[in-house]
Amino acid sequence: MQANANDVLQAPVRDFTLTRRFNAPRRAVFRAFVEPEHMQHWWAPRGFTMLSCALDLREGGAWRMRIRSGETGAIQTEVGVYREIREPERLSFTHAWVRANGTLTHPALVTVRFTERRDGTEVSFHQEDFATAAACRSHADGWSTSLDKLAAYFGEGKP
Repeated sequence: MQANANDVLQAPVRDFTLTRRFNAPRRAVFRAFVEPEHMQHWWAPRGFTMLSCALDLREGGAWRMRIRSGETGAIQTEVGVYREIREPERLSFTHAWVRANGTLTHPALVTVRFTERRDGTEVSFHQEDFATAAACRSHADGWSTSLDKLAAYFGEGKP
């Protein structure tokens, strides 16, 4: 297939940004990202539930979560390391999946910015450095539904 003059040819996308507003104070939204009692309500794509969550909430500290698919029952483990914790403005951490053989997928970097607005908090969720464009698309879809669940947790619509 040949490209025509109107086509824009781009390299495969290896990062994404999701922006959402929540009708909640910035500190509450930040805590929803770092406290397991809040995370259990939203930190997993639609159709998944969190089974366990362990956080060493400090720069250089590790985190580990297990989630289960409601459809297949499959359990997945995700892990990472906190790079930056600047409450309540910014959170940065790595994210990787644990394969069945115990090895990790290529880690991506997540940076979340929390901006106070008159009507609540704006969250800018950026994830980058994916090994493939397909992995990037999958994460963008998953995080989008997770943020929908977070909105529902704050009383703003359905998960």
